[in-house]
Amino acid sequence: MKRKYFLLTLFVFGFTAGIIAQPVSEDLPQITGCIALINAKVISAPGKPMQVETIIMRDGLITDIGPRAKIPSDAYRIQADSLYAYPAFIDAFSSIGVKNPESDAPRGGPQGGPGNRDRNNTRPSVDEEGNPSLEDAGITPFRSVRPSVDIKEKSIADWRGQGFAIAHIVPKGKMIPGKGSLIVLSGKETGQLFWKEDVSMFAQWSGAGDNYPSTVIGIMAKWRELYHNASQDLVQQTSYTNATLVPRPHYNQAHEALLPVVKRDMPVYFRAPKVKDISRALALQKDLGMKMVISDAEEAWYLKDQFKTGTIPLVLSLALPEDKSENKKDKAEAKAEAKEKNDEAKAEKKDTVNTDPEKEEFEKKRAQSLKEHYAQASVLAKDGIPFSFGTLSGKSSDFTKNIRLMMDNGLTNDQVLSALTSQPAKLLGIEKNCGTIDIGKMANVIVSTKPIFEKDAAIRYMIVEGNLYAYDEKEKKKVQGKESHSASTPSSLAGTWSYTIDIPDQKKEGTMEFIEKDGSLTGTIHSSDITSGNNELESIVLDVDAVAFTFDFEIEGQLMVIEFNVKLKGESFDGSVTIADVGSFSITGQRMSKPKN
Repeated sequence: MKRKYFLLTLFVFGFTAGIIAQPVSEDLPQITGCIALINAKVISAPGKPMQVETIIMRDGLITDIGPRAKIPSDAYRIQADSLYAYPAFIDAFSSIGVKNPESDAPRGGPQGGPGNRDRNNTRPSVDEEGNPSLEDAGITPFRSVRPSVDIKEKSIADWRGQGFAIAHIVPKGKMIPGKGSLIVLSGKETGQLFWKEDVSMFAQWSGAGDNYPSTVIGIMAKWRELYHNASQDLVQQTSYTNATLVPRPHYNQAHEALLPVVKRDMPVYFRAPKVKDISRALALQKDLGMKMVISDAEEAWYLKDQFKTGTIPLVLSLALPEDKSENKKDKAEAKAEAKEKNDEAKAEKKDTVNTDPEKEEFEKKRAQSLKEHYAQASVLAKDGIPFSFGTLSGKSSDFTKNIRLMMDNGLTNDQVLSALTSQPAKLLGIEKNCGTIDIGKMANVIVSTKPIFEKDAAIRYMIVEGNLYAYDEKEKKKVQGKESHSASTPSSLAGTWSYTIDIPDQKKEGTMEFIEKDGSLTGTIHSSDITSGNNELESIVLDVDAVAFTFDFEIEGQLMVIEFNVKLKGESFDGSVTIADVGSFSITGQRMSKPKN
């Protein structure tokens, strides 16, 4: 029992003591061990029928699969009779785990020389021809993404929790931020993340601010200059190697880094969200002849005919525009009013409403634009245009919602699964290693409670290169109470509250802050003991005087969910805090302050 209390202290407040060394339990094998997923409903690849099979995984690889697969004696067994198994997702274009660049820090020149600012650090220094340094111009093709990756970045765990095992990540920056790499979303050290380095070049229509190039025209001109100069350098290097009496080539860091692009050995992932961005990128590709992948596309359906040949691969953005129209809000309000007002009152109100034709037309156009964005993937799929999905502009918290929006607008289960597994595997040249559940491939498997894209599906386990991550099945629980009347409103909870959790032999204290906006509540928890990097409260439900919410965090790959259930008593509350497999403990609190109006 004392051990459970100690675990609660560790888990609730994010301590990373060595006692918690395994993602699921103390006897769970690491990557060198063996896992048996027994009698799962397996969908091994897009378009394949579901079959009840046992999957054997050892040393990070799938070693056997089938209804009669022999289970090794040393296997960690998971009874999966009621669970579904899918190939884990592959992110074709992202910045998972990548830190923001330290733009304000003095930087060295491209050759590692002195900083590139003047003495007063007020403007970039320039060369004899008036050109800023490559770094100030946002041209850093020589940079690899590895130095920018932080194993502690929350995005790694967040996207893994959404089903992703592999990601193609790129550095952050301006015109040419640098080279992308493939990572595996598992490991305790940064080096363990990396699988294949410097596999791509990342470019975008992002100007250098006050420096050149700062406009789209300037960026296109600079690309042509760099590409042609790199091509000339390649010719001169070849001549120097194969002929005599040829002067030694001069070294240029940017040109040297672009040689694989000129040779067409390295693709350029060009970020082009809008239709104009895509059109300009395609024009640049046609002019220079580089291998290009249009990435983070949000409006590719406008130019779908140009993608039908399949010569230019396409990565669609997983970010979708939010419906912020007044109609959506009006519908919600009307639904609430319908419960309280009779038909006569509503009819009277309707007669007095003044309509604005211009506003109505604007709302129609907005609704049409939203539908086109939501239907982008299905429109391309119907025309047989292959595509992958990328998370660069998306949020992990919106992933499931956005996938379902696309499916509501015509995208099928198999098309979604293909864009998240086999298609990005082919694009990235790793189809022999992952993208499907087959013998010899990497042990990257999603285990879900229902078919993965169904509304109430939840991920129960993630297996990433043989490492097992367990997730508590979360359901939003509504506190029992009267539905028609509420003694408390979101504003009654808003403010800062102190709390005390009673654990035998000790107390844990901190504060919680709730913010009310447009009838919705968000919250954060704060304590000197919390070191996990996450303090967001989730699933906040207020009913009568009862409040329920959860707090999520991860330690050594294990997601823990703390459930709070409290009852408001004016300026105080009391209730319980529960964590699965550990116990339930009492919590009390007092209001410290209310929001300032």
